[in-house]
Amino acid sequence: MMIKGKICHQDVNTMTAKETELQREMHEMAQKTTELQEELSGETNRLTGELQLLLEEIKSSKDQLKELTLENSELKKSLDCMHKDQVEKEGKVREEIAEYQLRLHETEKKHQALLLDTNKQYEIEIHTYREKLTSKEECLNSQKLEMDLLKSSKEELNNSLKATTQVLEELKKTKVCSLFFAS
Repeated sequence: MMIKGKICHQDVNTMTAKETELQREMHEMAQKTTELQEELSGETNRLTGELQLLLEEIKSSKDQLKELTLENSELKKSLDCMHKDQVEKEGKVREEIAEYQLRLHETEKKHQALLLDTNKQYEIEIHTYREKLTSKEECLNSQKLEMDLLKSSKEELNNSLKATTQVLEELKKTKVCSLFFAS
């Protein structure tokens, strides 16, 4: 029995040593668990803070997104209004251009008709002046001929007068001579 008591005592010692070892390991594990819990708590607090910041950023981003969406909507409305105004203005400008082109075309037609009418009047006047000029030239030529005839007649008369004067002088001489001889 002694052997049995020794074995038992040894078993008890071994078991006590194992228990002490286990208690020490459990104490270390409890310390590590506490450290890990503190670390986990710190990490949780840090992550909670980061999460809170992210949530605030998300909220801020959502608010900014709402503002931007609202601003975008207002800009689209403004752009639509501007586009409508632009289309209306372009339509008015096109109408004005068409109206001005029509007026210009009508004015050009009137101007062309006026030019043609004025040219016809000038051509008629030129024709009339040419006829008058031709008539005057004919009259002038006729007067020239008449002057030439008158010059020729004058020369003939002068020649006749000279001849007559010579004949008269000869007659006078003859009469004077005959009166002289008759006396």
